[in-house]
Amino acid sequence: MAAPAAPAAPAGTTEGGCSLDTGARGVPDAPSGSPVSVPRADGRVDQFQVFYDSTATQGLPFVWHRAQAEPGADYGAWERVSAGTVGPKASFVTAVENAAGGLEVFWLDHGGFCHSVQGATGGAWSAPEDFGLHPSPYHGFLVLFTRSNGTLIAMASSGRYDRSMESRTQLSADGVWRPVVPMGKVPDDFAGLGAPSTVTELPDRRLKVTAREWNRDRYWQITEAAPDDGEPRGRWPAQWQLCATQQCA
Repeated sequence: MAAPAAPAAPAGTTEGGCSLDTGARGVPDAPSGSPVSVPRADGRVDQFQVFYDSTATQGLPFVWHRAQAEPGADYGAWERVSAGTVGPKASFVTAVENAAGGLEVFWLDHGGFCHSVQGATGGAWSAPEDFGLHPSPYHGFLVLFTRSNGTLIAMASSGRYDRSMESRTQLSADGVWRPVVPMGKVPDDFAGLGAPSTVTELPDRRLKVTAREWNRDRYWQITEAAPDDGEPRGRWPAQWQLCATQQCA
């Protein structure tokens, strides 16, 4: 038996610009995609799943969450994160534990990404907010990466004319997401990138990112000029480099 849904937010959209369906009663009728598992620092695992709801007024699904009370224990009941709708056409969702021990979940909302946070002690989720990364249609979801020092970085392709990808960084020291940062441009006016294919931290802590063109079997790479320690602007080169192979060796 699923737990009652979270309280409904104001109708239409949140103050953060995310779409809502407050008419849905919160019934996890049919799953979309596979559960997303998030390992916790204390050994527990949380899961997120997108479910359709037969009571929804817009026909779009919602993000639900369940958790283990202790490592290896059974999962608790599914609880809806919010009335924020997922999609349409793709039910992308991803999540991560931040350095403070809280959970952050992201989902696709009409071409952009929405974001909600739960504190380290559990409880209510924050109201959905537009996360500020907006790829061109069908150019993929966002990718989360945790650096060796605990810093989080979120990356996604960009539909803006002056960049092919962009990112946001959350320092482990304060948990605040920094503004959107451009990550260079592919030097081909007819090429657009999908989401990052790989993200690798080099021994000197710089990140190397590879990505496939969204509609062609070519791969590109870019490497930070310096590690992002809170002042990221200018730390990515101006242009991506075409890879000779899919592995970008």
